[in-house]
Amino acid sequence: MKRTIRVQSDSNAHDRPWRVAVEQGFFKDEGLDVEYYEDNPKGVAGRVEKFSERWKETQLSGGALEVYPVCEWGAIERVQQLGHGRIIGLDTTARTGAIMVRADSKIKSLAELRNVPIAVTWHAGTFYAAIEALEAAGVPYKEINLVHANDRLKALLDGETEAAALMEPLVSRAASAGARKLADLRWRGGIVVGDDVDDETADRLMRALNRAVSCVGPRIAADETRLRGHRPQQISGLGFIA
Repeated sequence: MKRTIRVQSDSNAHDRPWRVAVEQGFFKDEGLDVEYYEDNPKGVAGRVEKFSERWKETQLSGGALEVYPVCEWGAIERVQQLGHGRIIGLDTTARTGAIMVRADSKIKSLAELRNVPIAVTWHAGTFYAAIEALEAAGVPYKEINLVHANDRLKALLDGETEAAALMEPLVSRAASAGARKLADLRWRGGIVVGDDVDDETADRLMRALNRAVSCVGPRIAADETRLRGHRPQQISGLGFIA
């Protein structure tokens, strides 16, 4: 009998191997019936400041999910502070993002963001990656001014904050609205599972994901070339794998 595993996506821009493993039957080959949920039903309203009240975290706590990918630092923090679940490994893809400002901003470098409000999702990947990038640019931690925003892109474009730390597809949407990139961000994801996911099941999940990476890897460069220049809402139906 196949075991059902419910997975909540971290980002449709970064969870490609999960989708490939579902669509190509790699999880089924491992005896797993994976139900993959691409986004939380609350949308922007669900991206609240306290991560313990967000969709994925509450669903895992309530037994409605078995697995969710999240940023590496966030995975550690959630398991520690929420008191349940465990990390079974790093996710199979690197996360990418950027710190961006509006086209008319006078800010030209990260060093100029000292004490300047920067929109982030609190204690998510861009939150930690922004701190790392700013400190590397010489901004002391005490002078980094991160501000939580449920909708970071709106906060940037509407002038609520001077800058925003975004991940894809928000980076592309911001660029299409004329925003400028100050720095690239890069971080890894961690995979959090519920307490009832045993080591054998975790191993099967990871084998299927790694198989998906091997399958999709040769096509990534071709797809990136073909999709470059398309807005996120135009990509659906262009025929690329997952």
